[in-house]
Amino acid sequence: MAVNSRRKGKTGELEACHTLRELFGWAAIRTQQRTGWSANGDSPDIEVVQTPDLFWEIKRVQRLNIPRALTLAGKQCGRRCPVLMHRPDRSTNGWMLTIRLADLPRLVHAYQTATDSEGAQGSQVSAAALSAAHTADCTSG
Repeated sequence: MAVNSRRKGKTGELEACHTLRELFGWAAIRTQQRTGWSANGDSPDIEVVQTPDLFWEIKRVQRLNIPRALTLAGKQCGRRCPVLMHRPDRSTNGWMLTIRLADLPRLVHAYQTATDSEGAQGSQVSAAALSAAHTADCTSG
């Protein structure tokens, strides 16, 4: 892998962590920092403390083969739910999330569990903030 590709991947993963922290208040870290390279490739790109059942695959490329990336995440995720978070270069749409439709209940459950645990800690994400983020994403297309 070229140095520029690795740097772009690292930048994308850090940006994704920051975005999840900003939008939802979730603690996200790059697994490369914590665990290093995984020989069998089964380590997610980022770990989110509040969503341990999700396998986060991060892609920041201009042309992404979404079915291929999601298939690869599905092979690597084990029992976790594969989630593909991606953003093309210079995109006005921002970060996007792709999952298999069959995994929607698992994603909803993971989100509800994450927000329930935040509520128990007194740092629940407000519905107004989520609505504003959703509106901004829907109108910036």
